[in-house]
Amino acid sequence: MAQPPAEEIIDSPRWNRVSRIGGASHYLDDFLGELKRSVHLDLIERWGGIPSAGRVLKTDLFEESIGPDAYLPVLASRGAVAVGMDVSPAIASRARSRDVTLTATYVASDSRSLPFADSTFALIVCPSTLDHFRDSRDLGRSLRELARVLTPGGRLIITLDNRQNVFDPLLRLINRMGWTPYYLGRSYTVGELRKELELAGYRVNDTTAILQNPRLTAVAAVTIARKIGWQRLTRLVQRTLIAAQGLERTRLRYYFGSFVAAAATRPS
Repeated sequence: MAQPPAEEIIDSPRWNRVSRIGGASHYLDDFLGELKRSVHLDLIERWGGIPSAGRVLKTDLFEESIGPDAYLPVLASRGAVAVGMDVSPAIASRARSRDVTLTATYVASDSRSLPFADSTFALIVCPSTLDHFRDSRDLGRSLRELARVLTPGGRLIITLDNRQNVFDPLLRLINRMGWTPYYLGRSYTVGELRKELELAGYRVNDTTAILQNPRLTAVAAVTIARKIGWQRLTRLVQRTLIAAQGLERTRLRYYFGSFVAAAATRPS
């Protein structure tokens, strides 16, 4: 069977359909959404923070379009000019419609061919964007394109699905059965992420793994606790998930983190 064109591999129509799910049906409830949001914002702060001037790019608007875990408006509130992009025009449009103060600019774009000039952004935040390709070579292509639009010395903060997470094989199985709302591409070890960044010309400054829990278990635990309707159990599950984030400071972080993460810079 012939391989579909590159434009179809990204499958913008699929992401357009995902955008119609609506916030009420999002796979994260408010607690998990806030946990994910705070973990990402903490990571950005630890790795240099949001620049007080210049431009910031967020490469994925899934959270802003339908989720409780949106944080692009926060990136826009610290003085920098914030831009959010997504391969799906429908997701980009929905994200824009939810931003009642229009604190950011919203663009539909393919990460492998960005509509921005060279050296446009001082910071790029790339949250689990480049792990949805069918062709794994597109990760390198996208990383080189992101490097092109970074200023010399500019920072990239990137996360990818963590191949070392103990439940990653189960997540892949569930995805193949069609029980996840989006296509999962390849997952990566932290070593593979570092190698891809270095091949694309970046200097890697730090790595870690974030959102500490075996894949799927947080969503399942919170859902079960809420369905039972026992508030003490719900609070126990929430406290356990918050406490589990401390695993990032241990050697276990790559076995329980949902995403591998790296801070990298474009050499001057």
